Amino acid sequence: MKKLFTILLISFLLCTSTQAALTMTTAIDQIDAWQAVAAATLGEGAAKSISDSYATILYIEVALTDTDAQAGCDVIVEVSYGDDNWMQLTTFTGTAETPATSDVNDATSTAGDAYLILTDSATGDFDVPGRKWFVLDGTVGNSESVRTKSNANPDTVTLCQDTLRNHADEVVVWDRVDEWVISIPFGVAYVRTLINNTDADAGVHFTSRCSKVTAL
Repeated sequence: MKKLFTILLISFLLCTSTQAALTMTTAIDQIDAWQAVAAATLGEGAAKSISDSYATILYIEVALTDTDAQAGCDVIVEVSYGDDNWMQLTTFTGTAETPATSDVNDATSTAGDAYLILTDSATGDFDVPGRKWFVLDGTVGNSESVRTKSNANPDTVTLCQDTLRNHADEVVVWDRVDEWVISIPFGVAYVRTLINNTDADAGVHFTSRCSKVTAL
C-alpha cells in the first residue's frame, strides 16, 4: 500500500509540474453608447450576443442630466437564449435627487488630461473625492463619466483616470452617475438593458458595456 501511495504521489507531482499556468482571453465591448432617455420613457438598449463567452460581466452607468428632480429610474437587465423571449434577470433603482450642473471652462481640454477645469467645481459635489460625474459632450456618444480624486482652486478637478476624449469649452457637466456591475449567468446567449425612466419631468443618460471571457 505504501509503495502504491508513493507511485501515485510521484505521478501527481509530475502531472502538475508539466501543466502550464491557466490564462484567459478577455474582450470588452461597448453595447450602448451614451444616449438620452427622456422623462416618462422606456429606453431599450441593444441586444448583445454573448454566446461566445464563458463568463460575462455587464457594466451599466446612468447619469442624472436634468435640472428637475429625478425620482429614481429603474434599470432592468434582461436575458434571452436567442434574441427572443426576453426575461428579467434583475432590476435596480437609481438615485433620487436633483443633480447639480456646471460646465467645462478649459478651451484646451483634450483626451489624456488628468484633470478638468470647471466654471464652478464647488457647485454640487464635483469637488468631493470619490464622486463619479458626467461630461455631456455636444456629440452625445463622446460623453464620458469621470471620478474626482481631488479639487484645487480655481475649480481644477483632478481625476482618478485620464479623460478619454476631447471636450469643447462650455460643455455641460452633471454631478451624479450611478453604476452597477452585474455577473451574467453562464448559458445566457443574449443580454440587454432597459432604462425605465418613470419620472414625469427629468431625463437621464445611460451607457452599457460588457467584458467577456472568450477563451481559456
